[in-house]
Amino acid sequence: MAERFSIVIVHRNGAEILLHTLDALGKAVDPARDRVFLVDNGSTDDSLSRVRLSHPHVTVIENGCNLGYAAAINRAISETQSEFVLLLNNDAFVPPHLLTRMETLFRERPQAAIIGPQLVSPEGATQRSFGTEPTVRGELGIRLLQQRRPKAPSEPVAAVDWISGACMAVRRKAFEQAGTIDSGFFFYFEDVEWCVRLRRAGWQALFDRETEVVHIMGSSTKRVRREAQVEMLRSRLRFYRKVFSPGAAALLLTVRWLRLLLNTASYLLLTALTLGMAGKVRGKFLDYGYQLVWWMSGCPESWGLPGKRASDGGQSIPSNVQS
Repeated sequence: MAERFSIVIVHRNGAEILLHTLDALGKAVDPARDRVFLVDNGSTDDSLSRVRLSHPHVTVIENGCNLGYAAAINRAISETQSEFVLLLNNDAFVPPHLLTRMETLFRERPQAAIIGPQLVSPEGATQRSFGTEPTVRGELGIRLLQQRRPKAPSEPVAAVDWISGACMAVRRKAFEQAGTIDSGFFFYFEDVEWCVRLRRAGWQALFDRETEVVHIMGSSTKRVRREAQVEMLRSRLRFYRKVFSPGAAALLLTVRWLRLLLNTASYLLLTALTLGMAGKVRGKFLDYGYQLVWWMSGCPESWGLPGKRASDGGQSIPSNVQS
């Protein structure tokens, strides 16, 4: 029987949440048609041994270092042959009907390249699951004509500009035409850029309001928040260069630099005035200052989230695939 879905989960540490993710996924997977890939970006805990013990059907790909999200996704995709691919965060819990629902929507809507569900917190609060394509106006902070967080469509399934990569179903035919996710994004913005690129190639991104996936947002970066902010800035700068015209990108880069410089100087002054006793103010200064020093140092690849391969910025991909 032809493969239906390849489910790709990128992981680095946090065994307990990952096992809950795999437990929930196991109720949605058809073993005869679906295959689960776990791409490990250099975990230092017991995640992999516990996965192999409790979920032996999962194909484990060990990178040995932190390659970043997009590069890890592409490594797994290169191993797949399925008609569709589901990208799933290691802290997202899918309902049993998810894959069947996504397959049905793909069959009914042949122009759909990407489909995403409504993400919700464990408490049931809705999370940002889709958005509008970034514009120069929006990135400059001029949002009079653009909502920062658009309202959910009234239709059960509706076309949107981009879908969150926390849970994203993708049609193979679409990315074979327009290209896979861009490995140049280490973390953040890779889902937005991919959706923009697919839409510009004539495909659609769909938001399925009636399907909910529980997502523990930020669990993979909460202990390395400052480093994650550098990765977000790095990806934002790459996004500008890829999506906007050279002139618009240059303008946005200049404004982003000036804004970072101003924020750093402002919080330095506030930190001095409060004698460093205000923790939130001091933290803001350190956050902005860290990003500024990174930019002034030439945006080194080695800065940011931990576990990168120091010799090559995390770009080498060791070969170690196990089932």
